[in-house]
Amino acid sequence: MTKTNQPVHRIRYGHVAATVWENRSLAGSFFNTTFRRVFKKQDDTWSETDSFDDRDLPALAKAAADAHSWIHAAKSNATVAEPIVENEEAEPPGE
Repeated sequence: MTKTNQPVHRIRYGHVAATVWENRSLAGSFFNTTFRRVFKKQDDTWSETDSFDDRDLPALAKAAADAHSWIHAAKSNATVAEPIVENEEAEPPGE
């Protein structure tokens, strides 16, 4: 069974949303952020886009600033930023 990468933080201002993702590597954690705008189509179904009009920009800027602040705080937390350690001297299971 494959483990799906889940967001670690979400921010929403009106129709604008930011989603923060944590990625772990041997060097430690790093974060990516995706932004989207939700809207209702003419047939009353909801959809999303990564395109923003001029009215969305203040909410987008606020979401980006808040995502940056959250990531900075998360990086300050040692348990989040710990690198993955591979122990080369460990014995294989069953030995």
